[in-house]
Amino acid sequence: MPRIGDLIRHATAVKRQTKKPYWRQLVEIARLASGTQRLSPSEYYELGVFDDAAYTASQKLDCVGWRASAEIDRRLNHRYWRATANDKLLNYALLQHFGFPTPRTQACYSPLGRHIGAEQRPRTREDLEEFLRHRLTFPAFIKPIHGSYGRDTYLLQSFDSAREQFVDAHGHDVPLRDLLDICMNSQFTGMLFQDCLRAHPQVRALVGNTTSCVRAIVAVPPTGPKVHMAFWKIARAHNITDNFCMGETGNLLAWVNKESGTVERVVTGLWPDGQAVTQHPDTGQTIQGATLPDWQAAMTMCLAAAVHFPGLKLQHWDVAFCEDGPVLMELNTEADLGVPQYLGQTPFIDPTIREML
Repeated sequence: MPRIGDLIRHATAVKRQTKKPYWRQLVEIARLASGTQRLSPSEYYELGVFDDAAYTASQKLDCVGWRASAEIDRRLNHRYWRATANDKLLNYALLQHFGFPTPRTQACYSPLGRHIGAEQRPRTREDLEEFLRHRLTFPAFIKPIHGSYGRDTYLLQSFDSAREQFVDAHGHDVPLRDLLDICMNSQFTGMLFQDCLRAHPQVRALVGNTTSCVRAIVAVPPTGPKVHMAFWKIARAHNITDNFCMGETGNLLAWVNKESGTVERVVTGLWPDGQAVTQHPDTGQTIQGATLPDWQAAMTMCLAAAVHFPGLKLQHWDVAFCEDGPVLMELNTEADLGVPQYLGQTPFIDPTIREML
């Protein structure tokens, strides 16, 4: 439940910013909370739905928050198919089978012996320790098979065998024993050890040497897949992942024109604390107005991959723009649909989504 004090502050800020009186805000909140999408009072403010310059009265009824996001995902994505996205190992195995570019996996640690392809396959703690000591090549990215929001991920640059310490991308020590303990977490069902991708020179010039992926939201109606929305998750230098987490990580989000690949809006967070910016804070380069390289090839690849997951009618593809071309990082479901809506200042529900529902 939102705190009353926060809502009062939001209402006051909206009145100051837009001249919209309190009573009109209250009427809109009641109308949207009781509407089909059940938008909450806090979402009315934080997602900018109060803004009459961005949304007409009818468009506001098509704006979604977390309740509608969960319901839309439930209705469009069959539960039997979710593992093909949520299980990273399975997803990579399928993508590799169908010939799509993915990050190269050096090894898959799995107590059950699961694997993607021809990568190394440590199954025990002893196997994994031997691999980490002698065969892991750097730089290496490590992530759980079952994980989310970039938690328990590592970007390692080197290993000091005398101290039994890895050194991560920020120069911090990661003890070998601690890393092994993390990998043994049964909730992860294993760990993937991958090569780090090298960003396309144009991307690297804009945002630095980070893996900052575009999220392409693909709808799959009976007529065939189409890109519904696209946005860029832009990592800061102090982060090894591009996860946004409602602005808590310090990373940026950018709305991308799905037809041209041109960045049209960049924000640091949700309203009222988030700010619209034009430049990357670390590189000083202007992001807004830039066009991402290989855009049409990337979107074509997402649409081609989407047809292989027919039980998922609303797919969220993360694509990295690399030196050798676009790379599919992963497929997601159960995403927050309000955030891209806020970025693009356009309702998530459009005629295509409405027909699918």
